[in-house]
Amino acid sequence: MLRLAILLLPLFLLSAGEASAYEKATEGQDVVLNKLFPKKSKVELDAKFGVVLNSSYQQTFMANGSMTYFFSEEWGFNLDGNYAIVTDKPERTCIETFYNDPNFNVPEECGEDAPEDSEEDANWGPAYVPIRTLKYIFTANMNWNPIYGKQIVLLSATNYFDFFLTFGGGVAMSDYYAKTPEFADTGTPTRGTFCVKKDAAAGTCEANKNPGTAEKELTGIEGRPVPESQTNVLIHLALGQRFHFLKRFLLTAGLDNYTLVGTESGIDNFFTLTGGLGVRF
Repeated sequence: MLRLAILLLPLFLLSAGEASAYEKATEGQDVVLNKLFPKKSKVELDAKFGVVLNSSYQQTFMANGSMTYFFSEEWGFNLDGNYAIVTDKPERTCIETFYNDPNFNVPEECGEDAPEDSEEDANWGPAYVPIRTLKYIFTANMNWNPIYGKQIVLLSATNYFDFFLTFGGGVAMSDYYAKTPEFADTGTPTRGTFCVKKDAAAGTCEANKNPGTAEKELTGIEGRPVPESQTNVLIHLALGQRFHFLKRFLLTAGLDNYTLVGTESGIDNFFTLTGGLGVRF
Protein backbone atom coordinates (compact mmCIF):
# COMPACT_ATOMS: atom_id res chain seq x y z
CA MET A 1 0.00 0.00 0.00
CA LEU A 2 2.86 2.38 0.90
CA ARG A 3 4.60 1.47 -2.34
CA LEU A 4 1.43 2.37 -4.33
CA ALA A 5 1.13 5.75 -2.60
CA ILE A 6 4.75 6.58 -3.44
CA LEU A 7 4.14 5.75 -7.10
CA LEU A 8 0.98 7.94 -7.31
CA LEU A 9 2.46 10.98 -5.49
CA PRO A 10 4.22 12.50 -8.57
CA LEU A 11 1.01 12.25 -10.60
CA PHE A 12 -0.94 14.01 -7.83
CA LEU A 13 1.57 16.86 -7.56
CA LEU A 14 1.60 17.32 -11.35
CA SER A 15 -2.19 17.50 -11.57
CA ALA A 16 -2.32 19.97 -8.64
CA GLY A 17 0.20 22.26 -10.39
CA GLU A 18 -1.83 22.23 -13.59
CA ALA A 19 -5.03 23.02 -11.67
CA SER A 20 -3.46 26.05 -9.96
CA ALA A 21 -2.21 27.45 -13.30
CA TYR A 22 -5.55 26.96 -15.08
CA GLU A 23 -7.80 30.01 -15.42
CA LYS A 24 -11.10 30.35 -17.27
CA ALA A 25 -11.21 32.63 -20.29
CA THR A 26 -13.85 34.83 -18.65
CA GLU A 27 -11.79 35.52 -15.53
CA GLY A 28 -9.18 38.20 -14.90
CA GLN A 29 -8.92 41.97 -15.20
CA ASP A 30 -7.93 41.94 -18.87
CA VAL A 31 -11.40 40.76 -19.89
CA VAL A 32 -12.97 43.83 -18.27
CA LEU A 33 -10.38 46.28 -19.60
CA ASN A 34 -10.66 44.97 -23.16
CA LYS A 35 -13.33 47.44 -24.29
CA LEU A 36 -15.45 46.82 -27.35
CA PHE A 37 -15.62 50.61 -27.84
CA PRO A 38 -12.21 52.05 -26.84
CA LYS A 39 -11.67 55.84 -26.75
CA LYS A 40 -7.90 56.38 -26.56
CA SER A 41 -6.57 58.41 -29.53
CA LYS A 42 -10.11 58.74 -30.92
CA VAL A 43 -11.95 61.87 -32.10
CA GLU A 44 -15.64 62.16 -31.32
CA LEU A 45 -18.09 64.52 -33.06
CA ASP A 46 -21.48 65.18 -31.46
CA ALA A 47 -24.62 67.00 -32.60
CA LYS A 48 -27.18 67.64 -29.85
CA PHE A 49 -30.36 69.57 -29.23
CA GLY A 50 -31.62 70.73 -25.85
CA VAL A 51 -33.65 73.15 -23.79
CA VAL A 52 -32.90 75.62 -20.98
CA LEU A 53 -34.81 74.41 -17.92
CA ASN A 54 -34.80 77.48 -15.66
CA SER A 55 -35.92 80.37 -17.86
CA SER A 56 -39.00 82.17 -16.46
CA TYR A 57 -39.95 84.52 -19.30
CA GLN A 58 -38.41 82.93 -22.39
CA GLN A 59 -38.37 79.53 -24.05
CA THR A 60 -34.77 78.82 -25.05
CA PHE A 61 -33.68 75.84 -27.16
CA MET A 62 -30.01 75.06 -27.76
CA ALA A 63 -28.51 73.61 -30.95
CA ASN A 64 -25.15 72.16 -29.90
CA GLY A 65 -22.09 70.85 -31.72
CA SER A 66 -18.93 69.54 -30.06
CA MET A 67 -15.62 67.80 -30.78
CA THR A 68 -13.68 65.70 -28.27
CA TYR A 69 -10.20 64.19 -28.54
CA PHE A 70 -9.44 61.38 -26.08
CA PHE A 71 -5.78 61.10 -25.15
CA SER A 72 -6.54 58.20 -22.78
CA GLU A 73 -9.44 55.92 -21.93
CA GLU A 74 -10.45 58.25 -19.09
CA TRP A 75 -9.53 61.76 -20.25
CA GLY A 76 -10.32 63.90 -23.25
CA PHE A 77 -10.30 67.53 -24.39
CA ASN A 78 -13.56 69.02 -25.65
CA LEU A 79 -14.58 72.08 -27.71
CA ASP A 80 -18.27 72.95 -27.53
CA GLY A 81 -20.54 75.48 -29.24
CA ASN A 82 -24.22 76.38 -28.77
CA TYR A 83 -26.67 78.43 -30.81
CA ALA A 84 -29.74 79.64 -28.90
CA ILE A 85 -33.25 79.69 -30.40
CA VAL A 86 -35.35 82.00 -28.20
CA THR A 87 -39.05 82.86 -28.08
CA ASP A 88 -41.04 84.79 -25.48
CA LYS A 89 -43.29 82.91 -23.09
CA PRO A 90 -46.85 84.13 -22.42
CA GLU A 91 -45.66 85.29 -18.98
CA ARG A 92 -43.44 87.95 -20.54
CA THR A 93 -46.21 89.15 -22.83
CA CYS A 94 -48.54 89.39 -19.86
CA ILE A 95 -46.36 91.47 -17.55
CA GLU A 96 -45.38 93.82 -20.38
CA THR A 97 -49.00 94.49 -21.36
CA PHE A 98 -50.56 94.35 -17.90
CA TYR A 99 -53.74 96.33 -17.27
CA ASN A 100 -54.64 97.49 -13.75
CA ASP A 101 -58.37 96.86 -13.58
CA PRO A 102 -59.72 97.06 -10.01
CA ASN A 103 -63.33 96.89 -11.22
CA PHE A 104 -62.74 93.72 -13.30
CA ASN A 105 -64.23 95.18 -16.46
CA VAL A 106 -61.96 93.15 -18.73
CA PRO A 107 -61.72 89.33 -18.79
CA GLU A 108 -57.91 89.29 -18.82
CA GLU A 109 -55.44 91.65 -17.16
CA CYS A 110 -52.73 91.16 -19.76
CA GLY A 111 -53.86 94.08 -21.86
CA GLU A 112 -55.01 92.45 -25.05
CA ASP A 113 -58.71 92.93 -24.30
CA ALA A 114 -58.47 96.20 -22.37
CA PRO A 115 -60.81 99.01 -23.48
CA GLU A 116 -59.48 101.80 -25.62
CA ASP A 117 -60.55 104.44 -23.09
CA SER A 118 -59.27 103.64 -19.62
CA GLU A 119 -61.61 104.21 -16.72
CA GLU A 120 -60.76 106.55 -13.89
CA ASP A 121 -59.58 103.76 -11.59
CA ALA A 122 -57.91 101.66 -14.32
CA ASN A 123 -54.64 102.10 -16.22
CA TRP A 124 -51.91 100.37 -18.11
CA GLY A 125 -49.18 99.03 -15.82
CA PRO A 126 -46.48 97.21 -17.79
CA ALA A 127 -43.49 95.80 -15.91
CA TYR A 128 -40.11 95.41 -17.58
CA VAL A 129 -37.95 93.01 -15.58
CA PRO A 130 -34.29 92.19 -16.29
CA ILE A 131 -34.10 89.49 -18.98
CA ARG A 132 -31.06 87.98 -20.69
CA THR A 133 -31.56 86.54 -24.18
CA LEU A 134 -28.83 84.04 -25.04
CA LYS A 135 -27.35 84.02 -28.54
CA TYR A 136 -24.14 81.95 -28.57
CA ILE A 137 -22.10 79.93 -26.04
CA PHE A 138 -18.56 78.64 -26.69
CA THR A 139 -16.58 76.52 -24.20
CA ALA A 140 -13.35 74.53 -23.88
CA ASN A 141 -13.48 71.62 -21.43
CA MET A 142 -11.82 68.61 -19.91
CA ASN A 143 -13.85 65.42 -20.26
CA TRP A 144 -13.47 62.71 -17.60
CA ASN A 145 -14.88 59.20 -18.18
CA PRO A 146 -14.67 57.29 -14.88
CA ILE A 147 -17.25 54.57 -15.71
CA TYR A 148 -17.51 52.20 -18.67
CA GLY A 149 -19.76 49.17 -18.68
CA LYS A 150 -22.31 46.99 -20.38
CA GLN A 151 -25.78 45.78 -19.47
CA ILE A 152 -28.32 43.25 -20.68
CA VAL A 153 -31.46 44.81 -22.14
CA LEU A 154 -34.66 42.70 -21.93
CA LEU A 155 -32.49 39.58 -21.56
CA SER A 156 -31.83 39.63 -25.30
CA ALA A 157 -29.41 42.45 -26.20
CA THR A 158 -26.21 43.90 -24.76
CA ASN A 159 -25.85 47.66 -24.36
CA TYR A 160 -22.46 49.39 -23.95
CA PHE A 161 -22.28 52.75 -22.20
CA ASP A 162 -20.03 55.13 -20.33
CA PHE A 163 -20.65 57.91 -17.83
CA PHE A 164 -18.75 61.20 -18.13
CA LEU A 165 -18.15 64.51 -16.33
CA THR A 166 -17.21 67.73 -18.13
CA PHE A 167 -15.74 70.91 -16.65
CA GLY A 168 -14.26 74.00 -18.25
CA GLY A 169 -14.98 77.58 -19.22
CA GLY A 170 -15.79 79.88 -22.09
CA VAL A 171 -17.84 82.87 -23.15
CA ALA A 172 -21.53 83.59 -23.67
CA MET A 173 -22.92 86.21 -26.04
CA SER A 174 -26.36 87.60 -25.23
CA ASP A 175 -28.75 90.55 -25.39
CA TYR A 176 -29.53 92.00 -21.98
CA TYR A 177 -32.78 93.86 -21.30
CA ALA A 178 -32.22 95.95 -18.16
CA LYS A 179 -34.93 96.51 -15.58
CA THR A 180 -36.94 99.60 -16.57
CA PRO A 181 -39.08 100.98 -13.73
CA GLU A 182 -39.73 104.37 -15.40
CA PHE A 183 -40.74 105.73 -18.79
CA ALA A 184 -37.77 107.43 -20.42
CA ASP A 185 -39.78 110.35 -21.82
CA THR A 186 -41.71 111.30 -18.66
CA GLY A 187 -39.77 109.73 -15.80
CA THR A 188 -42.99 108.35 -14.31
CA PRO A 189 -43.16 104.73 -13.10
CA THR A 190 -44.18 102.26 -15.80
CA ARG A 191 -46.09 100.16 -13.29
CA GLY A 192 -49.34 102.03 -12.80
CA THR A 193 -51.32 101.83 -9.56
CA PHE A 194 -54.91 102.57 -8.61
CA CYS A 195 -56.95 103.53 -5.58
CA VAL A 196 -57.43 100.56 -3.23
CA LYS A 197 -60.07 100.45 -0.51
CA LYS A 198 -57.79 101.22 2.44
CA ASP A 199 -56.35 104.28 0.66
CA ALA A 200 -59.83 105.45 -0.29
CA ALA A 201 -60.91 105.22 3.35
CA ALA A 202 -57.85 107.18 4.44
CA GLY A 203 -58.39 109.81 1.75
CA THR A 204 -54.87 109.37 0.31
CA CYS A 205 -55.71 108.05 -3.16
CA GLU A 206 -54.68 111.13 -5.11
CA ALA A 207 -51.31 111.29 -3.37
CA ASN A 208 -50.47 107.62 -3.88
CA LYS A 209 -51.98 106.96 -7.27
CA ASN A 210 -49.68 106.63 -10.27
CA PRO A 211 -51.59 107.01 -13.54
CA GLY A 212 -49.19 104.78 -15.49
CA THR A 213 -49.83 105.31 -19.18
CA ALA A 214 -53.04 105.72 -21.14
CA GLU A 215 -51.35 104.74 -24.41
CA LYS A 216 -51.33 101.08 -25.30
CA GLU A 217 -48.59 101.78 -27.86
CA LEU A 218 -46.12 102.36 -25.01
CA THR A 219 -46.64 98.84 -23.64
CA GLY A 220 -45.45 95.46 -24.83
CA ILE A 221 -42.53 95.15 -27.23
CA GLU A 222 -42.64 98.87 -28.06
CA GLY A 223 -42.03 99.79 -24.44
CA ARG A 224 -39.04 97.52 -23.88
CA PRO A 225 -35.65 99.08 -23.24
CA VAL A 226 -33.06 98.87 -26.02
CA PRO A 227 -31.11 95.64 -25.34
CA GLU A 228 -27.39 95.77 -24.66
CA SER A 229 -25.17 93.23 -26.43
CA GLN A 230 -22.91 91.60 -23.84
CA THR A 231 -20.16 88.98 -23.76
CA ASN A 232 -19.60 87.27 -20.41
CA VAL A 233 -17.07 84.77 -19.14
CA LEU A 234 -18.68 81.55 -17.93
CA ILE A 235 -17.98 78.35 -16.00
CA HIS A 236 -19.24 75.12 -17.56
CA LEU A 237 -20.08 71.94 -15.61
CA ALA A 238 -21.86 68.92 -17.04
CA LEU A 239 -22.58 65.24 -16.53
CA GLY A 240 -23.93 62.75 -19.01
CA GLN A 241 -23.98 59.29 -20.51
CA ARG A 242 -23.15 57.74 -23.88
CA PHE A 243 -24.67 54.61 -25.39
CA HIS A 244 -22.48 52.97 -28.04
CA PHE A 245 -23.58 50.97 -31.09
CA LEU A 246 -22.37 49.88 -34.57
CA LYS A 247 -18.63 50.19 -33.85
CA ARG A 248 -18.36 53.99 -34.09
CA PHE A 249 -21.78 55.55 -33.35
CA LEU A 250 -23.32 56.64 -30.08
CA LEU A 251 -26.35 58.26 -28.46
CA THR A 252 -25.61 60.83 -25.79
CA ALA A 253 -27.60 62.70 -23.15
CA GLY A 254 -26.40 65.29 -20.65
CA LEU A 255 -27.27 67.93 -18.07
CA ASP A 256 -25.22 71.15 -18.38
CA ASN A 257 -24.84 74.18 -16.14
CA TYR A 258 -23.52 77.42 -17.64
CA THR A 259 -22.69 80.02 -14.96
CA LEU A 260 -22.14 83.51 -16.38
CA VAL A 261 -19.99 85.69 -14.10
CA GLY A 262 -19.71 89.47 -13.93
CA THR A 263 -23.36 90.07 -14.77
CA GLU A 264 -25.59 92.78 -13.29
CA SER A 265 -26.78 90.37 -10.59
CA GLY A 266 -23.30 88.89 -10.08
CA ILE A 267 -23.92 85.52 -11.74
CA ASP A 268 -26.57 84.10 -14.10
CA ASN A 269 -27.17 80.34 -14.29
CA PHE A 270 -28.59 78.41 -17.23
CA PHE A 271 -29.39 74.70 -16.78
CA THR A 272 -29.82 72.77 -20.01
CA LEU A 273 -30.92 69.25 -20.85
CA THR A 274 -29.54 67.94 -24.16
CA GLY A 275 -29.53 64.78 -26.23
CA GLY A 276 -28.19 63.78 -29.61
CA LEU A 277 -26.11 61.58 -31.87
CA GLY A 278 -22.34 61.21 -32.23
CA VAL A 279 -19.70 59.46 -34.30
CA ARG A 280 -16.17 58.39 -33.33
CA PHE A 281 -13.16 58.15 -35.66
